[in-house]
Amino acid sequence: MRILFLAHRLPYPPDKGERIRAFYELKYLAARHEVDLVCLADSKSDAEGRRALQDMCREVHVEVLSKPVRLLRAASSGIFGRPMSLGFFYSPDLLSRTIELLGRHPYDLIFVYCSSMEQFVPSPAPAPIVVDFVDADSAKWQQYARMCRGPRSWFFRREARAVAKLERALARRAALSLVTTPHDAKELIRSAGCESRVEVLRNGVHIPEDPAAIEDMIPRELKPYVVFVGTMDYRPNADAAEHFAKDIFGRLRDRYPDLHFLIVGRNPNSRVRRLQSIPGVKVTGAVPNVYPYFRQAEATVAPFRISQGFHNKMIESLAVGTPVIAASRAAAGIGLSPEQGLYVANSPEEFVEALDVLLSSSSLRQQVRQSAASLRRTLSWDVRLQRLGDLLANVGSAPIEGGTLQQRGC
Repeated sequence: MRILFLAHRLPYPPDKGERIRAFYELKYLAARHEVDLVCLADSKSDAEGRRALQDMCREVHVEVLSKPVRLLRAASSGIFGRPMSLGFFYSPDLLSRTIELLGRHPYDLIFVYCSSMEQFVPSPAPAPIVVDFVDADSAKWQQYARMCRGPRSWFFRREARAVAKLERALARRAALSLVTTPHDAKELIRSAGCESRVEVLRNGVHIPEDPAAIEDMIPRELKPYVVFVGTMDYRPNADAAEHFAKDIFGRLRDRYPDLHFLIVGRNPNSRVRRLQSIPGVKVTGAVPNVYPYFRQAEATVAPFRISQGFHNKMIESLAVGTPVIAASRAAAGIGLSPEQGLYVANSPEEFVEALDVLLSSSSLRQQVRQSAASLRRTLSWDVRLQRLGDLLANVGSAPIEGGTLQQRGC
């Protein structure tokens, strides 16, 4: 097949959630089909990642958008009642390039990665559309609204409604819609209607084959520790880390005075940085490799109060043999069991008790270590993406929207 792949961010390097899934999907498709990539980048330095993808794809087109331009377009989009994310990821030059490619090449499939790229698909579309929503983004905005008050709550509710309207329209246009978890599928189907075809394609993991050989980079004075890993200017991550540090960790440290809590990840915001004033809490910022932090931890914690989609860091931890204690909604999206190292806790008391059991039982932690090799095979991207191939095999014959190409945009 000839595939046009539209992504809201350049999928390289695969070092954070939104890039990881797009990169492995692109890699899988490009190994089996002719793929042209059209995407956006935040800066010229980010755009250099195109070089790594040029051997993979037939053509790679990257448009760099500065943050001031993005914010101005986002505000303009919001004023007219459209999702602000549409304006944030809009580029007239990229739209023109996409129209040019669609006119020049007879594509068999248009693969849309994230709903914000819908605006680059002309109406009517000249080929069947497959959209990877990743998650039901409107539900995330609803969760934001519930946790805030005043103007911010109003703003988040408005964005949730606008994004939900976009999701409904796009799911109805698409021959196939993908999401990462069953609860995202239920929310999208409830919003878009039963006539939309929505399938779950969970994320995979790619780590060194021998976790025991991962270099120990953790200073001795920080051990033992539990860890939270994620991009720390992302609201759900920052909220989860703050919740654990303020509401849970102190109770746990009463039982284990030498225990530390490490918050690992790029761009910690000011609220996260201030958590270091709590005894035993350490904020690392960006690190060259997160796997040593997972491997040397007693446990990974995922106390998400805002949770949408699939949490990659949880399966990365399990795949190197470190157990995870997670809030129920986040755990449900992963789809694993306590026997595989994934434990569920919701209240601070439940987190403390679950961690107490793990910290006091070397045999339980060893059991998770022993199951890691099997998990790495089950969770590998090669295995996960076999389902993508099966799903796309039935899309090529889907009807397309008839008519002539028309440009659309903000």
